[in-house]
Amino acid sequence: MGPFHEGNPQLQRDEAQRSIGMAMQTIMLAARDMGYDSCPMIGFEFDKVAELIHLPKDHCIGPMIAIGKRSKDTWPKPGQLSLDEVMITDRFRD
Repeated sequence: MGPFHEGNPQLQRDEAQRSIGMAMQTIMLAARDMGYDSCPMIGFEFDKVAELIHLPKDHCIGPMIAIGKRSKDTWPKPGQLSLDEVMITDRFRD
């Protein structure tokens, strides 16, 4: 994969973000299996966190994950589409 990504910073960043997403899902599923709840977060100051953790210049930050025990039920997420609006079975959409 090295030559495929070399010299293409956008592709390298895209690959990092894909890897982050898969790692986050794995961590969140493992946390759930252990009885914990989790929440991915993007509403933070990336630059300040990078400074706080001494992130090297050639690295990038993805979302964070909060993991812990739920103290109350989650709020419903507004704007959810119904399953029949997002799932297509055995055909392409007309």
